[in-house]
Amino acid sequence: MIELTPYQEKALELINNSPKQTILLYGVTGSGKTEVYLRAIAEVLKNKQSAIALVPEISLTPQLVRRFRDRFCDHIAVLHSGLTIKERDQEWQRAAEGKAQIVLGTRSAIFAPLSNLGLVVLDEEYETTYKQEKNPRYHAREVAEQLGATVILGSATPSIETFYKAQTGIYKIATLPERIDNRPLPPVEVVDMREEKAWMLSNKLREEIKETLSRSEKVILFLNRRGYFTYAQCKECGSAVECPKCSVALVYHNSVKKLICGHCGFTAEAQVICPNCQNASIVFRGIGTQRIESEVAQVYPQAKIIRLDRDVVAKRGSHEVSFAAFAEGNADVLIGTQLVTKGMDVASVTLVGVVSADTSLNLPDFRAAERTFQQLTQVAGRAGRHHLPGKVIVQTFNPEHYAIKYAARHDYEGFYNEEIKERETLFYPPFSRLVNLVVSAREEGKAKKIAEDLAGLIDLPSGKYQLLGPAPAPIAKIRGQYRYFILLKGEKIELLREAAGSGLKKLVVPFDVRINMDIDPLEML
Repeated sequence: MIELTPYQEKALELINNSPKQTILLYGVTGSGKTEVYLRAIAEVLKNKQSAIALVPEISLTPQLVRRFRDRFCDHIAVLHSGLTIKERDQEWQRAAEGKAQIVLGTRSAIFAPLSNLGLVVLDEEYETTYKQEKNPRYHAREVAEQLGATVILGSATPSIETFYKAQTGIYKIATLPERIDNRPLPPVEVVDMREEKAWMLSNKLREEIKETLSRSEKVILFLNRRGYFTYAQCKECGSAVECPKCSVALVYHNSVKKLICGHCGFTAEAQVICPNCQNASIVFRGIGTQRIESEVAQVYPQAKIIRLDRDVVAKRGSHEVSFAAFAEGNADVLIGTQLVTKGMDVASVTLVGVVSADTSLNLPDFRAAERTFQQLTQVAGRAGRHHLPGKVIVQTFNPEHYAIKYAARHDYEGFYNEEIKERETLFYPPFSRLVNLVVSAREEGKAKKIAEDLAGLIDLPSGKYQLLGPAPAPIAKIRGQYRYFILLKGEKIELLREAAGSGLKKLVVPFDVRINMDIDPLEML
């Protein structure tokens, strides 16, 4: 049995002595949070109770399944959308019949039919995948807190709202401030790409990759953009080639030599005439994971490379194959999107390169800084997790931004203190609750008109309550539907919901217009 650190022992003691309470397990990357989960679950089983452990991504499930099976043998059922209907039915029945006392899975596993539930774990609790964006809209954390069990929310980078609740005493907090065996967190070097001639890989990152490969150690390169070129642009009029169904630029995928929409799957031939000015002067710009893969293969021809993004893992089980190939030494360089930022624990990974730290920073979302910090901190945490020291190179055009500066220091609390001031000034969560009303229709004018009518019918209570909009969504059209947002902000969610519902009741909605109400939205694009 692994010997616990004093911090792990203290965390476990708090969990075991806090029945039916929510506890934030806040620990740096590599601090042993998973071992605390396993010990807490073992204690629950000893008391003849059951447990649910949730992960944010299907790709993380196989790794945890192995650890859980090593510890608990066949007392586990696995539930996620990657299973066949027959497999899901079998696992559901095992839980319902008491043959499995532990359910491990993604968001929907929170509804597993376990009896006498004693513990629910949400690993990487900040992840947006715990919120279902389609009806029925629910957040796994909120469901967990209604089940009458102890709830553990674990992360090195908890959401601002969760950490605020821990700071204000709504949640209890257990802290793991050190890595196992006091291994150091990897030093982070920020490269200002404004001073670089290279467009994709800076000279510093190239040198570090070369040195790492020469020592037969492994490299992870992170870029949260799929495809080869991220957009096609007309040299004459400057407009990007957009999807006809969605107001987003089409992405060039080299593997199929086509332009593809990441939202609806629309495809077009790469040799296109500009739809705006009809000139044949299209050039391809931007960088995606496929282009980085191509450049690394050219610069380091001896390196074995694996790419991990949504295009690669579309086939059932392929993410597990990719993880295993990298971990077992069949590849030297792993290039990927956010799939590589969490859960990966490979001893010989000593270099992590962030190709562009600005990808999520520039999104029109009040959580942009938070998500950038979380991504950078999580991917940095993949380096130097075992006996070999690690290093992280972050490339950015905005090195002075506080999200990047605090991520380079592995300083969550410094970032939190900066971000919480912004949230309070702008009256965003955790200081307010949100309701987003999304009006969509195939005709833009109709969507706009209904949104304006609805906004005029909403009567907010006096005090700190605001109505913003209606305004076109940042991505104004998806799958042929034009979208307008009405954002309600206020102190009490019940009053916001009541005001929105009252307005909707008064509104005459045409049959071809759809209105969705999203409580506490996580996606604002």
